[in-house]
Amino acid sequence: MTAPRHRVRGSSSIVAAALVLGCGGDDGRGGGTVAFTASTTAGSDGGSDGTSDGGGSSGGGSSASTTATTTASTTASTTASTTAGSEGTTAASTDASTGAGDSSGGGTDVCAGVVGEDPIPPSRCDGPSGNTSTEVPRNNLFSTSWFGCYYDEGGELVQDPSDNCEFACGSQGLCDDGQSGPECEAGLQWFAADADRFGCGGRVRVTNCANGNQVVLVTLDRGPNCGVEMDCGTPVLDMSHDAMVYLFDGNEYGGCDQQLVVVEAVGADEPLGPV
Repeated sequence: MTAPRHRVRGSSSIVAAALVLGCGGDDGRGGGTVAFTASTTAGSDGGSDGTSDGGGSSGGGSSASTTATTTASTTASTTASTTAGSEGTTAASTDASTGAGDSSGGGTDVCAGVVGEDPIPPSRCDGPSGNTSTEVPRNNLFSTSWFGCYYDEGGELVQDPSDNCEFACGSQGLCDDGQSGPECEAGLQWFAADADRFGCGGRVRVTNCANGNQVVLVTLDRGPNCGVEMDCGTPVLDMSHDAMVYLFDGNEYGGCDQQLVVVEAVGADEPLGPV
């Protein structure tokens, strides 16, 4: 994985809830708070270690856009919790065969549990390289960013200029022998980083509580950089381009934009893709 890039896109539509968030100044720093207004129909570091940069700091890894979205209509200034420590997070297993287990709480019902919750940034960088965190926030709230190669609507492979499109965990048998890294990523579609939290080959269900969209992803890469997560005031799930545009109705965001999702570890037999 190589250097990060910055992207700016519009905001997502709101169906089941209203998401109010904030991000700091032009440097992408600052906290954010999430507030969900329930609908009556609600229910639904860079470096050589291969870690991703979820917030825009220089360095390598699965890259992520970080420039705050210029079309966001509402911002809320808050102070991210810096005292969460062990009370706000739990350490996740990174065993390649078991991942973090199944902590599923019931699909979009999980949104009810995060009303008024703030994202909880990691308190320490305790991953194998020292550049990532194994902490999973107790409320399962993550900001989002994207990385990797993908096929565009015309079927052309888009080579991410800021990423080498090679999974740090390998493909875990999910790609055909002989495929290149970019071909593997683009063909697989539904993947994420955060293997140090959820394990190489772990599966997570990701829910956007603002519109009810859900997707199951496999964690095959390292990152994001926990120092960037601390700066942005939130843990970050760095995901594929296909996952990003599906969850956010065609829009793209970076970690410091604090477009929040609920991330649940699920079983290895969960099919990948939209739920």
